[in-house]
Amino acid sequence: MPDARSNQFEFREVEFIEFLAKVLRKAGGHTVLPEVQLAPGKIVDLVVESGQQVSIIETKRNSPQTRLRIDDAIRQLKAYASAATDGPFAGRTVRPILAIPNSLSGEKVAHLQMEGVEVWDGPRIAQMATSVGLGNEAYRFISEQYFGPATPPAFTEKLLQLPRGRGSWSTYQKLCRDIAEYLFCPPLRSPIWESSTESEVNKRDFILPNYAPDGLWRFLREKYSADYVVVDAKNYRDGIEKKEVLQIANYLSRHGTGLFALIMTRVDPQESATYTIRDQWIQHGKLIVTLNDREIEQMLVDKSFGNDPGELIRQKIEDFRLGI
Repeated sequence: MPDARSNQFEFREVEFIEFLAKVLRKAGGHTVLPEVQLAPGKIVDLVVESGQQVSIIETKRNSPQTRLRIDDAIRQLKAYASAATDGPFAGRTVRPILAIPNSLSGEKVAHLQMEGVEVWDGPRIAQMATSVGLGNEAYRFISEQYFGPATPPAFTEKLLQLPRGRGSWSTYQKLCRDIAEYLFCPPLRSPIWESSTESEVNKRDFILPNYAPDGLWRFLREKYSADYVVVDAKNYRDGIEKKEVLQIANYLSRHGTGLFALIMTRVDPQESATYTIRDQWIQHGKLIVTLNDREIEQMLVDKSFGNDPGELIRQKIEDFRLGI
């Protein structure tokens, strides 16, 4: 059985589509069609016809974890569904499905479902494959941990139940430290708690030394000077503003900690903070990534299933860079 943590690097998306089609065909009772053109420029990965119901299935090798990518997937599937009902499958019930080999947090699944998109994730596909005798083949695409119930991380409940605001600041700070250590150590080293500069200014909540020999964290060290990952925890009721971004930016220096930081906060940053994050990158080469409760929840889900929790950070950086 392959290592669950490495299975995501061993296949191409087309191979995952072919495997899913094989599972569906073996289940029987319907027609499975690959690469169906619904309209000019709109080709969906799989169509499954079963009587009056038509399922249009779009696959993603890497689960879309940021809100931007989730919304892009929704727009894509809605466009496909509209093209299907206006074109080759007029008069039939169309069911849009997003198929992924990993797993999404409950909040992201609920958002997709609210928009009319069904999710076939790793656990669902593992169950489907096992039921038709293809469980062994599924290990190439699906983490072995998806073939049994995952242990819900205790951190998720603690985080989502913790009140926002000054009264819970210290508890939130310690919880963020524990979550960061659980998610990233190893390959990062354990947190250095409440470090400060020699002059006792620019105090930081905690720092994660980065000596990762490979993978995302090595790339961040070499590309973004993430020699030490500076982390700040902000238990604010509302989104952080410009001053919070400038505060952590002042901690970053090429000859000190490096130029990469995470801000763990409860909700999305306000517009002033977003602009300042952009300016700090363009003007000073300092890369600051914010993580709200729902994003941290997604990372905890990834970790609980043996997947890389840094995938969300990678996607956020790609979205940020490609949006400039």
